[in-house]
Amino acid sequence: MKKRKVLVPLDRSPVSDQTVKSLIGMQDRFTFPVTLLHVLDLSLLSYRGFAQLTFTEIEERARDKARQFLAEQQELFATAGLPVATLLREGPVTETVCDLADSGAFNLLVMGRTPTAESQKHSIGRLANEIVHQVKCPVLIV
Repeated sequence: MKKRKVLVPLDRSPVSDQTVKSLIGMQDRFTFPVTLLHVLDLSLLSYRGFAQLTFTEIEERARDKARQFLAEQQELFATAGLPVATLLREGPVTETVCDLADSGAFNLLVMGRTPTAESQKHSIGRLANEIVHQVKCPVLIV
């Protein structure tokens, strides 16, 4: 039987914090490998008016912060006794997540939903909605 793998895209939002807490809370249900993904979209960085050397430094600082973020998330899982892998990718977030989820390397995509006002409590958020409607891989919203 093929080993199941779970992909969990995370960013620095409260939704990601809640997703991590939910997954750790459901650790008895996720006995297969979990990979935490962070997508860095360098095109969103604003650096007008800086010299080329500074531009490179800004990008590298963003990469360092992204690696640090993933290490912090990995440590949360390790503290709970759950080993996880991490993956840092660069590119447009929606496209990158969908391409990776549909690559055949993962069996399940786990995403958090945006906590919203009572009238919108079933909303999953704009980015998650875009991904859910484009990805072919099964998706679990926590």
